[in-house]
Amino acid sequence: MNSTIHPALYRAPRPALVAGLAFLAWVVTGQRVTAQEQPARPTIELPKLVVTDNRELPPPESWRYAEIPGFEILTNASDRSTQQLLRDFGVFRQALGLMLPVPTGASAPTKLILCDHGNKFEGFIPSGKSTVEGQCASLFLTNREQSAIIIDLGTKTLNLVTPVEQAPATDAQLLSVDHNQQLYREYVHFLLSRSGARPPVWLEEGMAQIVMAMKFDKNSIVFGEVEDPSTISALAGQKMQLIELLKLGGISGAEADYSLSDAPSEERDFSAALGHRALVPLQEFFTLSHDSPEALNPLGDNRWAKQAYAFVHMCLYGRDGRYQKPLALFLRRLSKEPPSEALFTDCFKMSYKGMLDELRGYINVTDYKHIEAHVKLAESPPLVLRDATQAEVGRIKGEAFMLGGHPEKARVEFITPYIRGERDPRLLASLGIFEHTVGEDNYAGKFLNAAIAAKVERPEAYLTLAQIRYAEAMAKPGTTDGDFSPMQTTQVLEPLLTARQQTPRLQAVYELIADTWAHSSANPKKEDVAVLVEGVRLFPT
Repeated sequence: MNSTIHPALYRAPRPALVAGLAFLAWVVTGQRVTAQEQPARPTIELPKLVVTDNRELPPPESWRYAEIPGFEILTNASDRSTQQLLRDFGVFRQALGLMLPVPTGASAPTKLILCDHGNKFEGFIPSGKSTVEGQCASLFLTNREQSAIIIDLGTKTLNLVTPVEQAPATDAQLLSVDHNQQLYREYVHFLLSRSGARPPVWLEEGMAQIVMAMKFDKNSIVFGEVEDPSTISALAGQKMQLIELLKLGGISGAEADYSLSDAPSEERDFSAALGHRALVPLQEFFTLSHDSPEALNPLGDNRWAKQAYAFVHMCLYGRDGRYQKPLALFLRRLSKEPPSEALFTDCFKMSYKGMLDELRGYINVTDYKHIEAHVKLAESPPLVLRDATQAEVGRIKGEAFMLGGHPEKARVEFITPYIRGERDPRLLASLGIFEHTVGEDNYAGKFLNAAIAAKVERPEAYLTLAQIRYAEAMAKPGTTDGDFSPMQTTQVLEPLLTARQQTPRLQAVYELIADTWAHSSANPKKEDVAVLVEGVRLFPT
């Protein structure tokens, strides 16, 4: 296929004055930057992309799109399945907000991708991560600005046989997947990631397991309750009934049990999953990373995940609350120093072995206090779905691929709708950020200028354009002393001052503002210093 895609032309509006900010700063001689020195705003010409090989563009994909507060939704499941999942999710978010009011800063809308058919989910699994095939039904991917939750609605059961030491406590090799619970799990990861520095992975998983076990409806919430380990699951009960029926049909008990050995099991609480299993040594338990196999494959009777559940539950709800303050102290100390037995002992007043013995006792006899509340939760309004544009499909999938470390897949997703003529400003912003990431700043600048001229709401786009201009000014400073000229200073600061007014606030924006003034031949005025003070207040670390 040989074709040339002619670009659209964007003419940028004249820059608006930003109230309270002095872009025309005093230069070293005491003179002000004159109007003639303002950077010109040329006509923005988008790159011409020429397809010169024989590869055809991938065919357009059929997805549905919707928005709810805080989320952009891309789904290829049925409207009915999507609407039911999001209806339940809306009630869940209200219930969780009452039980676990996690403080979060404003963030960009999270991408929620629901994969049902076409084996789309597998492509999002992070590159180079040790996620075991057949063990994953949901993903949470994030960076400083963007995040994505991806749910595999097409998978009903997962294979629990893996190289990771997490053999199930039951004989079943399959786990029945509750898609609602998987969405709730990843939502907890999202909340905790937005509450400041990302907490230890054992705390994230422990809280996720507690939240997954929350029972709620529109009138009541039960939070922190642990099941009786002697209680059998609904699926286990059905299996026992089938075994009895097979026995009545003349099949022996052993044959009946074998014939149903592949019947799926369900998630169990820590008291059932760890009742007869050795615990993970705490030195190993506390030092696992977010990318470890155990953390990436927490489903079923994963020993580490269930131990995280037990430890966090005991500290928060068990033993008459005696471990709440030690846990809080431990977490504060962990934000400044690595985990160690000495640190743990200083906070909990017991050794690793002592805590393992205490945890074993809690698993065997779980004494705790849970929360029950009578509430009135509103049902979310009906979710309005429409066909997703190709720009939305490419942008959302491309961003998720970038978060998962798949730049080549992301390139295809971003470029394909652009070649087909899509010029949505959000797509152009994503393209610009991507091109900068792979070192193509010439293309990146053109895409970003076009997106910003259309007043795109994406602070990362403004930051990236400022980074490009900053690098250009560093390479060719505008004064003989090697400092930025007043014009260069203004060129770099202009997009940064817009970025600071958008959501989410980015620490890198304020850092680059400070670096720009440090290299500028102009002196910042009081209003400019106030912006830096604002950055210190927002990001004290």
